[in-house]
Amino acid sequence: MKRLLALGATVVLALTLTSCNGKKDSGGGGQSGGGDAVTLLTEAKKSIDDAASVHIVLTGRDLPDNAQTLASGDGVATHAPAFKGKLTVRSGGSPIDAEVIAVGSKVYAKLSFTPAYIELPPSQLDKLGAPDPALLLDPTKGLTAVLPGLTDPKIKGETRQGSKVLTEITGSVPGKALQGIFPKAPADGKFDGTFKIDKDAQQLVAATITGPFYSGSTSSYDVTLDKYGETVEITKP
Repeated sequence: MKRLLALGATVVLALTLTSCNGKKDSGGGGQSGGGDAVTLLTEAKKSIDDAASVHIVLTGRDLPDNAQTLASGDGVATHAPAFKGKLTVRSGGSPIDAEVIAVGSKVYAKLSFTPAYIELPPSQLDKLGAPDPALLLDPTKGLTAVLPGLTDPKIKGETRQGSKVLTEITGSVPGKALQGIFPKAPADGKFDGTFKIDKDAQQLVAATITGPFYSGSTSSYDVTLDKYGETVEITKP
């Protein structure tokens, strides 16, 4: 009888340990949850880096009126590198809209008051707080540069967007990783990031980054990405 009781206790203990280990390996927090987040971020970066083109929409919120800021953007970027679309910057609180083509290491803009495209020097883009939009898909300076550098990434949960179920990942974004897209972002700044990934397609669908993009204020940028891999030809205007 004692042997049977001892054997039974051993079996129960083994089942308990197995059950605990199973719960830990399934994720949902701590090291395992972080590991899953890193995997998803890595897959999302690869999808962007491998795509021939991506349609990107960027919208700024809570931007300071006393600074020159990048307010919004909507266009297609390729790995040529090249970009074609629209950018809006704000100067003194007033918006300035421009049709923009970036190709061959040159950026051309057509403003509402100019009849044709004019070439913008890089120094002018930096002053406006806007990047060379051709670099948006650059693996080391563009959007994907943010993903591997995310500090303490965690899976927050899932949200639905139409028929898609998106996994939401949060973490801290170092300012240095943002400077290729936002030239005025301080290198030593800390930013809160939220990233929504379509696990089935392994694609980044949306992101929101909040922090001190401009001195003395806290602003946010919302980014959406879609139309991965479409064939797009962008030429000098």
